[in-house]
Amino acid sequence: MQVPAFFGRKKSVNLLPRDSFESSSLGVVLEWALAFGKWAVILTQLVVMFAFLYRFTLDRKLTDLNKEMKQQEAVINSYQTLEADFLLAQARINSIKEISDSQAKLLSMVNILHELTPQDVWYERLTISNTNVTMSAYSSSLAGFSRLITAFQNEPLFKSVNVGNIEDGGAKGAQLRFDISLIHGEAEK
Repeated sequence: MQVPAFFGRKKSVNLLPRDSFESSSLGVVLEWALAFGKWAVILTQLVVMFAFLYRFTLDRKLTDLNKEMKQQEAVINSYQTLEADFLLAQARINSIKEISDSQAKLLSMVNILHELTPQDVWYERLTISNTNVTMSAYSSSLAGFSRLITAFQNEPLFKSVNVGNIEDGGAKGAQLRFDISLIHGEAEK
């Protein structure tokens, strides 16, 4: 029994006469190269079309990223003014704290001088700095001057007591006019 042709290998019907070139080895190679080239061109066109379509998705992603970046930049810029205001407020608070601390030290030193000063001694000029106190003062009695010097020497806050100029008399019924320089540490009281 003979099997019909359509069950086996396909037979191609070519109504054009075969040329001897097609059956030569160069003709077979050229036929194969043309078939391969046709498929290569089709695949290349598919890759190019895919790349072209993929570019649209990349452009969309780039647009979305740029939009998101501008939004984030706006948020950062809004925080920039807040940060500048915060840093300015913090600098002001630090300045106020330093001034407040120095005023507290000054007030503490004035209180110590007030406690140590006898009633018959008064100050003409008083200068208080971080490390020393200088004063020009009057005393209505020699005993008041002596009590003041003794009180300064007995105060542990003062590291050094130097009496400068001592003059007889002075204004406002004073018996003595004198200059004193005190070197002190930090006020702990």
